[in-house]
Amino acid sequence: MTTAADIKGRVGHLTKRRRYSVYVVSIGVWLTGAVWLIFHYFIRQTDQFGFENAHPGEKWVLIGHAVFAFYAMWLFGVLWPGHVKRSWNAVVRRGSGGTLFGVTAWLSLTGLALYYIGSDFWRELTSWGHWLVGLAGLVVFLIHLLTRTPRSHKHHGAD
Repeated sequence: MTTAADIKGRVGHLTKRRRYSVYVVSIGVWLTGAVWLIFHYFIRQTDQFGFENAHPGEKWVLIGHAVFAFYAMWLFGVLWPGHVKRSWNAVVRRGSGGTLFGVTAWLSLTGLALYYIGSDFWRELTSWGHWLVGLAGLVVFLIHLLTRTPRSHKHHGAD
């Protein structure tokens, strides 16, 4: 039987509150990004003169995406010492965790670049790279979340 002491002693353990924060922020950033894609590429409005315009909700969903992304970066910083670094050093779920780190770094850099890039060509290319990796990031997150580490991989000190 697993006790509370066993759970808290596990490498990279997240408290229930922190775990739920990760879930809410991850779902929020992914959903707002996906909804923005739908608005931007598939739902256009035609005005009284026959011109196609962006959906009016596109701006607000993008603002929500930025807010969730900001909170996601802050949360990643909170997770770094106790979850990311400790688990990496203990060789716990390095494949999925390292991939998730790469996805997070890519999305952070391309998201920042989208704000500052002036060239239409590079902005479009960066946008595609950002949203393709962003959509796939859900799969990486779920793999990391649902992969269980055998109990024999608990960290017992330096090798």
